[in-house]
Amino acid sequence: MDDEALARMLQEEELRAAQALQQQMQLQGDAGLRGDGTGAFQARLRGMMETALGCEDPGLQERARAMMPLARLRAAAAEAANLASRLGGDVSAAPAAEDLLAQQLLGWFKSDFFTWVDTLPCPRCGGGGTRADGSLVQPLPEDLAHGAQRVELHRCGRPGCGGSVRFPRYNNPGKLLEPGCRRGRCGEWANAFLLCCRAAGLTARYVSDWSDHVWTEYYSHRQRRWIHLDSCEAAYDKPLLYEAGWGKAQSYVVAAGMWGAVDVTARYTAKWREVRARRTRVPERWLSRQLGDMTAGRRARWPGPKRLVWLGRDVEERVELLRQRLGLPASQPQPSQQQALPGRQTGSLEWRQQRGETGVSASTAAAHEPSPYSLAADTPGSQLPAVFGRAGRLAGGACRAAGNNGALEAVEKLFDGRVTTKWLDFGGGGERGSSWVEYRIPLDQPAVVLTGYELVSANDCPERDPAAWRLEGVSQADFEAGRPEQWQLLDSRAGVRFPGRHIPMAFHLAAQRPAPPCRRLRLHIDATADPRVANSVQLACLNLYGQEPAAAGAAAAAGAAAGTDGASGQGQGPLERLRAAGAGGSGVDAAAAALAVRLLENVCREPQEIKFRKVRCAKIGAILSCTPVADVLMLHCRFRPLLLPAAAEPASAAAAQPQQQQGPQLPAGEDVFLVLAGDLSGQNLARAAEALAVLRPLAR
Repeated sequence: MDDEALARMLQEEELRAAQALQQQMQLQGDAGLRGDGTGAFQARLRGMMETALGCEDPGLQERARAMMPLARLRAAAAEAANLASRLGGDVSAAPAAEDLLAQQLLGWFKSDFFTWVDTLPCPRCGGGGTRADGSLVQPLPEDLAHGAQRVELHRCGRPGCGGSVRFPRYNNPGKLLEPGCRRGRCGEWANAFLLCCRAAGLTARYVSDWSDHVWTEYYSHRQRRWIHLDSCEAAYDKPLLYEAGWGKAQSYVVAAGMWGAVDVTARYTAKWREVRARRTRVPERWLSRQLGDMTAGRRARWPGPKRLVWLGRDVEERVELLRQRLGLPASQPQPSQQQALPGRQTGSLEWRQQRGETGVSASTAAAHEPSPYSLAADTPGSQLPAVFGRAGRLAGGACRAAGNNGALEAVEKLFDGRVTTKWLDFGGGGERGSSWVEYRIPLDQPAVVLTGYELVSANDCPERDPAAWRLEGVSQADFEAGRPEQWQLLDSRAGVRFPGRHIPMAFHLAAQRPAPPCRRLRLHIDATADPRVANSVQLACLNLYGQEPAAAGAAAAAGAAAGTDGASGQGQGPLERLRAAGAGGSGVDAAAAALAVRLLENVCREPQEIKFRKVRCAKIGAILSCTPVADVLMLHCRFRPLLLPAAAEPASAAAAQPQQQQGPQLPAGEDVFLVLAGDLSGQNLARAAEALAVLRPLAR
């Protein structure tokens, strides 16, 4: 069936709907039906259009651009757009830079710019336990000037306090740009995000769901379709999120922007017949006429060529929506109808439960779509402090996963060095759930010989921890021979249990069976800690360690010549280099050696004490400045860098710490630590004892 035939079917369907409603009006009476809400419906449509047009103010857009890291976001989008050419012929072309910019913007807005409001700090006692009980207060003139006709009153729950705080629900996107006002719930999020999209040059519009939610769409010129963006959930192109994930019973979903207004309900449902039966507020013909009039009014003064361009887009969208109503495959690539979609993630659990939006376990979904390749953003000195480059951690690769939970819990978070972020995939939960994460080395970098890896547990829900997995690789030889899917088993684990949250665990590849040089690496997770309860799988970090083939071969040859394992630190390894530097009499700083001795003695004396296994980099500047000692600590003993929450300390003390790390400015509340991960083999403790034997004479 071609698009012209579908367009004719659309016209016939609209005619049939109009005839049916005309008969209904004759039975019920015109007055009775109109009394059901056309006036209120029309007022809401006008309000939507006013909100959308408010984001077209050139002055507001300029203010928004001044607050947005657009240069960085565009550079990241351009780099990602060129990624496919660096990965190999088996990788399909990356999305256009415009689509990647929309994804970058979504992640930045969610993680760095806007804040969700559950509770507000109490201005009287300083606590954060205020609670909204439904009370409203009279808006002040200033509130009304910025569109806040609704002002909530949040009361403090601490005994004896009695404090309260006003929460104006601003609709003015310009007000929402101001510091202290970048917060709210879905209404504020959608308004401010639409302004940012327009300021970034995206063809974006405002979308309202009559079952109480709002979000954004933008027009992709590469894909020639409108794409769903939900800034609250950091959800990209997941139109069935609300119906299949949240469990919402939708009726009307309308999009409005400077180009007009459209009923887009069919895009957001796979159950059109059920939704159609709920659409009883206004006659369908009335709604179609209202939206048509609004669109015609917006385009009345447009030049002819512009009207023709948008007329073509309108026809394409009508065909797309008709296909979805008829249950036909989309004419353009669309997200799978069987994605593993979660319930609502933003807002307190109590609030989400009251709204009935927590959804059901996503493990029942039939399938989930792998994410496209993206840059891991793990380059030392650029995305991460320079110390990350001294421990043999792989960097500069591309990553993807079987599934993600939006931009905020996407696969890229596994490689950002932070224990406070995470990757989460709802497809990995349940009794039969499984998931995978891939790290791929671009063609402009040499293949790598993997020597070990670390997993860091995420912040909550221990039942979601990986408990069984396989680590696989595609060798350089197979890749060059045209076998990019020839996966080899490098390591496997089962029955693993993490001792707590944000805990790193190290796993070393057997030296007796070294890994081949690999172009692709994949962690395939087969089970979670408690599949009966876990609705997903999650990890905070996946840190991969290895060498280039030439370096690995040299280390193995040196180890063979010395009669030892080249990876153990003998031969030309870090310990031998430390001995040689110490023998020279001036190559090792005694203070650095003494500091390393105290650190390793604490670890060996109390190996289970976590506080001895991590140390702030700012406190061991002497070690990091002495290359032979630093190499022993990081390459032989396997202390690895991680970004952890910084301990609270006076500002003066923090300022007095030496700045040992070069690289990006860390956000407030983060610091760089060297951490010795626990490992089931006990190798790390044995290596610490070996290092102590060499370091003690140098510390005198």
